Amino acid sequence: VSDAGNAYSEMCASYFGNPCEKMQMIGVTGTDGKTTTSEMMYQILNGLGHHTGYIGTNGIRSNHYSQENDYTTPLQKDLFRALNGFLEDKCEYVSMEASGERLGTGKMAGVSFDATIFTNLTRDALDIFKTMENYGAAKAKLMEYTKPSGICVINKDDKYSPMFIEKAAGKVVTYGIEDSSADVYATDIDVRYSSLSFTLNGIYGTYPVKCNLSGIFNVYNIMAVTCVIHHFGFTVKEIIEEVEALKPVEARQMVIDCGQPFKVLVDYAHTANAVKNLVEYLKATLTDGYLRVVVGAGGSRDVHRRTDMAEYCTKRADYNYFTIEDPRFEDTKMLVDTMVSTVPEATNYELIYDRDEAIFKAISDCKPEDTVIILGKGAERYLSVMGKDVPRPNDIESAYMALEKLGYKKK
Repeated sequence: VSDAGNAYSEMCASYFGNPCEKMQMIGVTGTDGKTTTSEMMYQILNGLGHHTGYIGTNGIRSNHYSQENDYTTPLQKDLFRALNGFLEDKCEYVSMEASGERLGTGKMAGVSFDATIFTNLTRDALDIFKTMENYGAAKAKLMEYTKPSGICVINKDDKYSPMFIEKAAGKVVTYGIEDSSADVYATDIDVRYSSLSFTLNGIYGTYPVKCNLSGIFNVYNIMAVTCVIHHFGFTVKEIIEEVEALKPVEARQMVIDCGQPFKVLVDYAHTANAVKNLVEYLKATLTDGYLRVVVGAGGSRDVHRRTDMAEYCTKRADYNYFTIEDPRFEDTKMLVDTMVSTVPEATNYELIYDRDEAIFKAISDCKPEDTVIILGKGAERYLSVMGKDVPRPNDIESAYMALEKLGYKKK
């Protein structure tokens, strides 16, 4: 064959009975927001009474089916095995994350989508794709995999949106905040520490939206999800009712509460842009106390990712604990030291090479009204070191253990 990867994907699809042709397939791509958007879709569709499967960073699952998953998007055999499992579990919809690496290497051939979403494109994965244009072109392939009868929902505020619009094989619906010429746009945005509200405007009409989640990024996510679910025949009113009932996504602004007089949050954010957005959001919503950030550097990846993180954090957070994320094949000390190589004037940080030690130090330094945000690993219970996954408590467990050592008890 001329392309072994494509041929293998098509073979796997055929072997498992082409399951994606028998369910409504929804794919989400972008640098940030894939997991939250896919999880929102999963929650809302299930809340509307339609059995849905989820594939992504937080696992593979439906009501009565689950499968191990080590990747954002599984490799072909595992992907189609999961889709077959969903079909046998009588799923009507599948909400899944589509990574640039899988799209760019043709490993999603054989999957056709009824709806696709583009969230955003920021600097990431350049160790693989070398340029932003290559990176964007890989992710834009998801739009090409959309059925002609399907919908491509695209963030018009993102400067790379024209690339995705051009590749769209289905009907294009745009959304945004900054660009009111988008088909769907948000106004009257009010973001609080544990809630948000806004007015949804555009081609579907005007509706007030409230949600117990927070962050301006979730305004974008809610608009994208609303566009897709409306495409499947649901009214905006019933979608918004389910938005109000959304539960926090694991390791996405997850509150760690042991009754302590300060806030502890865990978030999976691990790209420079996601870290920047979270830090800016928390600074805007906090009224008292220090914002303390625990964030790590991933090894064997684009070096600008780690230096950009340090630049954003030293400029915006009150104090930072720079540590390890996944060292992979790099020296731990050298990796962490590199983070601050472009901020020689900064003094509001310390370098701690053990991740759990960094989490404990940040929490133990807290005064009443402070906030600690622990970024990068979320619910992952390992560190990738020299090609092996070394077990450790995940950031959620590590935070609880730190609080217990300080005399606080889990509620």
